[in-house]
Amino acid sequence: MDEIEPYLDDIRTLVRSGDFTLGSPVQEFEEKFADLCGLPYAVGVGSGTDALALSLKAAGVGPGNEVVTTPNTFVASVGAIVMTGATPVFVDNDEEYNIDVNQIETAIGPKTKALMPVHPTGSPANMPVLMEIANRYNLPVVEGGTESALTSLTPLTPTPRASLILL
Repeated sequence: MDEIEPYLDDIRTLVRSGDFTLGSPVQEFEEKFADLCGLPYAVGVGSGTDALALSLKAAGVGPGNEVVTTPNTFVASVGAIVMTGATPVFVDNDEEYNIDVNQIETAIGPKTKALMPVHPTGSPANMPVLMEIANRYNLPVVEGGTESALTSLTPLTPTPRASLILL
């Protein structure tokens, strides 16, 4: 139990300071997490739903658009798509319970504005293939990565990732 006390002390100090909303500890976390992910920026928001919805909006997704995603996800993923006014288009799962990259292209249509893979249980989707498809169709990719921070398809090899990764 003694080894957990320093962490609990940090949490107590943070709660007492009230700096957990837009305070310096949040900025420090954002900087460290961005560095850890190899990205230039990270932005802390109120929830995973907010993170997905804001990222979709930043990618230009809105009413009348479609977002290709997987049905094997938490309700917040689909909720974020709907919050933008867009419609989710589901692609079935592969044997790893991730979006089946072999079915994505048949789901892309004239209203498709983004791809949104979700990585359940810490198992990332086949991002190299997904990113090739996204690049071919010039589509942004917004990843639902709450359960897969810092995962890779192969040990010690960086996996090509989207520019927007949500945790």
